[in-house]
Amino acid sequence: MKKLMYLFVTAISCILVACDSDSGTSASEGNENGNGSGSGSCTVEPKACPESLAEGTICDSRDGSVYKVAKVGDMTWLAENLRYYDCNMDKTWCYDNKQENCEKYGRLYSWTAAMGLDKSFQKKFADLKGPTQGACPEGFHIPSEDEWFALDSIAEATGSGVSPTLRSTTGWEKSNYPATDALGFGALPAGRKWSSIFKELGEEAYFWKADEDHTDVSGKGDHALIYSLNSMFDFSGFGSLLKDEGLSVRCVK
Repeated sequence: MKKLMYLFVTAISCILVACDSDSGTSASEGNENGNGSGSGSCTVEPKACPESLAEGTICDSRDGSVYKVAKVGDMTWLAENLRYYDCNMDKTWCYDNKQENCEKYGRLYSWTAAMGLDKSFQKKFADLKGPTQGACPEGFHIPSEDEWFALDSIAEATGSGVSPTLRSTTGWEKSNYPATDALGFGALPAGRKWSSIFKELGEEAYFWKADEDHTDVSGKGDHALIYSLNSMFDFSGFGSLLKDEGLSVRCVK
């Protein structure tokens, strides 16, 4: 019953966001890749992967980023938010356009940037079939709704509640349900970018699913499904948001 109530609240919130949000662009946004002070420059300095990796980590050969991974059931998940960026990507951000937030919380991506699609698909259905690598490292892909549900079910079965089981034990400002991070997923409250505003850092974690919203809420193909965690609840949230919003990305294989 609690989860159904939260689903309802999440759905209503997403409808309100859809009504109030715009294309996600603003003259005040500055440098959308979050690497500079707003000059619009693109700076990418890839590093080589280390010669050896600690157990439970992988290296993204594209930029040398090392990520923790967590084995959950038959799935292997990145246990950190994705940080990958290249100069051809459209609409990705560091929270508050500060590089240190990318390093701590990972990047925020529009759905099309996460999926590796042209931004024209922010306003129409892509109808993707099968696993899509998108911005994920080689061998990984953007999680589908079914994969998020599978993770949710395993977390719920721990008996500690979904949100406490998946959240990092540090980084959350307020909590009715202290985190256990029992599965090593390490979710951080990275917040999101809504229109020209960054919001909810330290309060909420939002993740894109590979699936688009085909319900009556989104008849134009401009919404995609999301998964969210909040420390004020012991369960997870589902719903959809506009594809041009900036959310976190986790990858799975």
